[in-house]
Amino acid sequence: MTTRAGHFSGIVFGLCGASLATLLGAGCATEATGVLTASMTPEQYAQLAEQQCAGVPVKEQEQGILAYRDAIAGAQPLKDPYQVGKVKLTRDAGVQISIRAQPSLNAPWLERVATCHMALARSGRITPSASDPFAVPGATVHVEEAYTGYVVQLHVGDAEGAKDVTNRTAVALTTLSGPVTAVHGAE
Repeated sequence: MTTRAGHFSGIVFGLCGASLATLLGAGCATEATGVLTASMTPEQYAQLAEQQCAGVPVKEQEQGILAYRDAIAGAQPLKDPYQVGKVKLTRDAGVQISIRAQPSLNAPWLERVATCHMALARSGRITPSASDPFAVPGATVHVEEAYTGYVVQLHVGDAEGAKDVTNRTAVALTTLSGPVTAVHGAE
């Protein structure tokens, strides 16, 4: 009986291992599809731009979320929590930009506009200005609904990037005529 049980458990664990490997492989294959990550190549950014920019007006492609400057309510630092022993702390991780609700704006559209703009910049198809917070290397974007609108989270992984995003956001939001965030390159 032990040989049959041992044989059966080997089959079960073998099948589970194969299934797990298939699931993990499938997860890796779909991870970067339609998602902006810091580790993509310029060619991958160009492919992502093709997907995300279809139907996005030129102004939004060039300026991203900042094209909706009149709807921007403000910005504040984005904090990531971490723990040292029993002490809970936070570190700067980017900015949160608040956007007031507007007709025809929704979270998926705002995230698509931001992703389009960032993918175009990272693929070299547009040249972002020095004050464009969405052009900070390694930044990622996520948009969530809030009570009176939306919160655009621009996240970076290091302290220098967070400082750069914060500084660029302050400059972009204090410019009287609005920021010039990109110039179309030759296509």
